[in-house]
Amino acid sequence: MQPENVTIAQKTARYVLMGALVLAGAWMLRNFIPALCWAVVLAIATSSAYDRWLGKFRGRRRHVWAALTFTVMVGAVLLVPLIYGGFVAGREAIAVVREFAASAGSGPPPLPSWLEQIPWLAHWVRDLWMEYVAPAGGPGGHVHASPTVIEWTRIVGVQVARRIVTLAFTLLTLFFVYLERDRLSMQVPKTFRRLFGSSVDRVLRRVVSAIRAAVDGIVFVAVGEGAIMCGVYALAHAPHPILSGVVTGVFATIPFAAPIVFGTVAVVLVVRGSIAAAIVVAVAGMLVLFIADHFVRPVIIGEGAKLPFLWALLAILGGVESFGLVGIFMGPALMAALLSIWRGWVEEIPEIEVR
Repeated sequence: MQPENVTIAQKTARYVLMGALVLAGAWMLRNFIPALCWAVVLAIATSSAYDRWLGKFRGRRRHVWAALTFTVMVGAVLLVPLIYGGFVAGREAIAVVREFAASAGSGPPPLPSWLEQIPWLAHWVRDLWMEYVAPAGGPGGHVHASPTVIEWTRIVGVQVARRIVTLAFTLLTLFFVYLERDRLSMQVPKTFRRLFGSSVDRVLRRVVSAIRAAVDGIVFVAVGEGAIMCGVYALAHAPHPILSGVVTGVFATIPFAAPIVFGTVAVVLVVRGSIAAAIVVAVAGMLVLFIADHFVRPVIIGEGAKLPFLWALLAILGGVESFGLVGIFMGPALMAALLSIWRGWVEEIPEIEVR
């Protein structure tokens, strides 16, 4: 059928069919959309490094070997800290449980002298210990797993399994994105231009810049949080301060996940009787987390994505709430696209002279 012979009804039917197919495909792949989004984010964030890596390969199969080896390296960077952090967290958790069991059998540890001077606070701490810890210990100081703990463990196990599956599909998708990167870099902008016109190029550039800025904000802020908390752990005489600081930095890449680490360190200090040090760690951790996630990170992401501070903060928080962890990248990208459309639309409106 010749293009000039296509009627308006046929064009409408064709676009309706295309839209229906896209929606059906999105519904079919709905459980894999997070993996696809993560793959796109990682591909954009590592594009410069992949260019340098690809330049080291020669021959007909250079794209295959470059994509395969670079995907393996990205997977190692993502997996090794998580596995190591999980191993350390599990070991510390076992130590905490043992200390809790010992304390439940022998009574709460002695309180600091300064706390003894505040009778109502000292009694409150002892009452909490006897209410929540002592009943867990049976004869001989044994701790029995409650149905709540078993259910919580099952839920955590299911969530970990889902995250592992998502990561596996992310790396698989990332390999093919690297492999077909040249073709995708031509076809995707061409498709958007055909649908929305040449003005969409500015929106795409803003989206890419926003994703790169979000990655920079995540990495730099996480390194800073880990370094600061490492010093706090050392001043509080926490066990393994350098290791705990590194694990804190790894968890800080996940919004609002750092409290898991410094909260665990604070609990360990409480069990060992260093209540003042535990309070210092908890307060310092919450303060660093609040400043980093609500001020430093939005500034870094806002400058890179050309977003005002308020919109950058709302994009991060709203993205995490709506899309989960990947929302910290998708939120700023979506906001950057919306602001780019808004600015382009405003610029096209002719100014009205005021007389």
